[in-house]
Amino acid sequence: LPMLQKLTFSAFLVCLTLCFAQPLLAQKPLSSASSGSFSSYGAHKSTIEVGLNITEGNTIVLPKVRYRYFLNDRMALRGTIEAATSNDVERVYQNPNFTGNEGTRTVSDRQWGLQTGFEYHPSGTKRLSPYFGAVVGLNAGRNKETWKDYNVDSLEGYYEFQTKADITAPFLSFNFGAVAGVDFYLVENLYLGLEMNWGMTILNNRPTEFSFSSLSSSNSGILEPSSRKMNSNFGALPSIRVGWRF
Repeated sequence: LPMLQKLTFSAFLVCLTLCFAQPLLAQKPLSSASSGSFSSYGAHKSTIEVGLNITEGNTIVLPKVRYRYFLNDRMALRGTIEAATSNDVERVYQNPNFTGNEGTRTVSDRQWGLQTGFEYHPSGTKRLSPYFGAVVGLNAGRNKETWKDYNVDSLEGYYEFQTKADITAPFLSFNFGAVAGVDFYLVENLYLGLEMNWGMTILNNRPTEFSFSSLSSSNSGILEPSSRKMNSNFGALPSIRVGWRF
């Protein structure tokens, strides 16, 4: 969070400097000098942007990449691709004082997503370009646990030589919703953006499979059956968008 606050504050200072110190910079494409209203993207029909996701812990969120193509002055098509991965390792030891052999329980999550939609851009100001629209998309991934020299009782995990397990829970989701946002042009082609969204997600969890083996036994099968659930959410992530018009 401190890093996010610093980056956001720095971007805000840059915006203020450009607004007040350089009023003659080129504005949004073909904006009117007299009214300052947004009128056309002209020959510049595309934008590409990345969403800078800032997170803590062992989660790696790859930049969310979005492309927009303007059909005319008001309407634009959009496509977004995103991916994320996280890894967390729990360690247990043969002896209580953290010595001897080591056992591990690794929890890893992987997911990717594709989304498409359209936007409507009403008139804005010299630097601000508001928009709203609708989106649909797919997300897929899996959650996985891997045990190595590790076992668990009702209280906690403990070291157990040659005990192994794999637990895999894949999923597929379909989502649709509405978006509303604004782009602030720092210079003619470079902008920062904020977007809020409301979405409905239908999550399909496929059967959770497991395999287990130890010195005394082994087993495999379905730990949990498939399931489906629906939920809605409201958000404003990623927190910072940086885009280029071309």
